[in-house]
Amino acid sequence: MDVVSTLDAIKPESFSTDADRYAAKEAAFRLLSRLQTPFERSWALSFETPVLVAGLQTCQDLGIWATWSEIDKVDEGAPQSLDSILTMSNSKLDPNLLRRLLRHMAALHILEETGVDMWKPTPFSLAMGDRVSYIDQTVQCGLDHTIPAGVNLPRFLAKHEYQEPVDKSKFDNYCDLFGNDFFAYCQKNPGAGGSFIGLMTALRNHKMDWTEVYDTNKLFQEVKAQKGVPFFVDVGGAHGLDTARILAKHPEMPADSLVVQDLPDVIALHAKEKLDSRIKQMSYDFFTPQPVEGARAYFFHAVPHDWPDADCVRIFEQVKAAMKRGFSKVLIYEIVLPPQGATSLMTTMDLQLMNCTSGFERTEDHWKKLLSSVGLKVVSISSHPRALESVIEAELA
Repeated sequence: MDVVSTLDAIKPESFSTDADRYAAKEAAFRLLSRLQTPFERSWALSFETPVLVAGLQTCQDLGIWATWSEIDKVDEGAPQSLDSILTMSNSKLDPNLLRRLLRHMAALHILEETGVDMWKPTPFSLAMGDRVSYIDQTVQCGLDHTIPAGVNLPRFLAKHEYQEPVDKSKFDNYCDLFGNDFFAYCQKNPGAGGSFIGLMTALRNHKMDWTEVYDTNKLFQEVKAQKGVPFFVDVGGAHGLDTARILAKHPEMPADSLVVQDLPDVIALHAKEKLDSRIKQMSYDFFTPQPVEGARAYFFHAVPHDWPDADCVRIFEQVKAAMKRGFSKVLIYEIVLPPQGATSLMTTMDLQLMNCTSGFERTEDHWKKLLSSVGLKVVSISSHPRALESVIEAELA
């Protein structure tokens, strides 16, 4: 078997574990980087990808992905003709316009071309329409936020003489482009805010559960959750997925021992989602005094990295005031940058934070200094080879 045939034969089911699949995916990316000429790589970045994203979103706006996903549930993997795909659209459109979009998506393996004007869906195209994975919102969030901000970033950095943007109160790329900082813009523009929440849900679905990284049994050593007494507080927890995960791990937890806190509009957005009745949703701004005192754990997932150190100090001061010495813990599930060998997921998150919030990911030393500055000490940092993030456990110093 020649090299090309061997490579073409590799499929996800070729691997016994997701860790093996991921390692092969990274090896394939390194292979592509070696094989591409500089021109081919520049062309893919600057010419292929922008119009690919445009095509994806156009089909999303037309409702094609959602309809195709439903059709595939009945006739799995069946190729569809151009005429058939035209009927999936919620608006009238020129057949040749659709043909050109689909042709490019097939050339870049979003679809599989099976004949003249015939296309077969792929797992990715079906995910764009399934409304469960939130993959469509990842693309929408890019168009709403990260792509236009990324186009602006080089000009913005030059304008500020290449100072590192780590404090949005001084200068901020997103505000330079949109006239508001990221979170203010999301509040004023519900559509853009919704795509960000969708992205965060997609990320949480993709990332390893924090309860697989951190041994939650430590929270229950010589301690028992009691009905009506807050035990676990998910600060900035949005949809409550992280709280649902500790409940799944410890199903014996009683009513009102779990609290999800976020801004009123975020809580309202997720109010209709089916959380376990034992989970209480609470409107709260984490720059104000923490109303839940003496909880066993105050949990933050991907919150501090949006804020400069000065604001993080303000956030953690509010938590510190509510903590009970010798009992309460702060748990932070975030990236801890290694001194060398950061993954592309880590570096992408770091630079997108610069791009949109003037935020950044922190190293272990940085985390220890930051928490120490508010009277908290790091007790442990739990990591996992397959996890993007680590769980930092801290308590009152």
